[in-house]
Amino acid sequence: MKRLAAILLLALLAVPAGTPAQGPSAEAALIDYLGKWLPWDPDGKITVERVPAQNFPGFTAWKINRTGRYARPEVKDQVVYTSADGKWFYGQDALPNPQGRPVVSRDDLAWLDARLSQVYRTPVRVAFDAPRDAGGLKALSIPVNTGFSSVRLPGYVTPDGRWFLQGTVWDYTMDPRAERRRRIELAPDSRAQGPTDATVQVAEYADMECGYCKYRGKQLDRILQANPGIKIRRRYKFYPLWFHHAWAMKAASAADCLASLGKNMFKFKDQVYARQETLTVAGIDELALQVAEAEGVAAPEFLKCYLQDASFARVAKDMEEGQRLGVNSTPTYYIDGTEIVWIEDKVMEDFLKTKFPNLKGISYEK
Repeated sequence: MKRLAAILLLALLAVPAGTPAQGPSAEAALIDYLGKWLPWDPDGKITVERVPAQNFPGFTAWKINRTGRYARPEVKDQVVYTSADGKWFYGQDALPNPQGRPVVSRDDLAWLDARLSQVYRTPVRVAFDAPRDAGGLKALSIPVNTGFSSVRLPGYVTPDGRWFLQGTVWDYTMDPRAERRRRIELAPDSRAQGPTDATVQVAEYADMECGYCKYRGKQLDRILQANPGIKIRRRYKFYPLWFHHAWAMKAASAADCLASLGKNMFKFKDQVYARQETLTVAGIDELALQVAEAEGVAAPEFLKCYLQDASFARVAKDMEEGQRLGVNSTPTYYIDGTEIVWIEDKVMEDFLKTKFPNLKGISYEK
């Protein structure tokens, strides 16, 4: 599984900072919230403890640990944050800057420009995004050039300039599954499969050059084929890992154009998966044109869309949506707002059985 780990590779340094203590029920409230926010595990048992050395202004840091049927290494000693007023939650990476200074103007973010430019290997100039300010944190928009288009990553900085948060904050008063449903765009229908009156909605964030996306995606195909009576609507979300994969952005643009032109993008995705191991940067161009023409789209018409700004803007919209949800690996699935991390073979099947008790399983033999 490929991981969106650029920020995760940055070492975290402890920077003391005080924040008001929360009430005696804070632990119980956090455990309840995490049970809905963390990837699904029917046997999950969560413990939390405060780590004051990693507090930042207005927020309490907590070290969490979860055991269960589908234990994940990253849910051991992970640090999350809750606001002192009980309104906000943050669960992604926090990067300290011991030499930080109060953030008053854009000039006070120069250190972050330099650090992120080094990480992403392209010039980055962070901008304020004041409408998203929350919990006393200053919201940031981080434009990163993928080589084809710009993708705006979300972030925050503490007012004292000593902490950068890579990701988004969550409404701690709301069920995170409901908040995810609100954040996930269900249109357009041209990128969805399954009955329009489906009772279960699946969002699949994937990269066509990712071998694991192909592996799990085809297994989900088999589960759905084995259970034609169940009502599931499955939406494909573009999440190409441009810094790892040479032709992933091109494949996303091709699929987007086919969908935008009213054609079956899933035929293209299937052909990409069938040739994934041997495809090249030039090969994806050839395949895209072949599929477009087979679908009745003349090459000149297709090329008005393929690799053009409008197409990449739609791809970037999916990528930015995934960033706001906290997607950091492909494939990542959200089913009615519940995150499914499909590392173990049967986790998807087991979850779908909570929705459809009579679901038929499949064989997972290699």
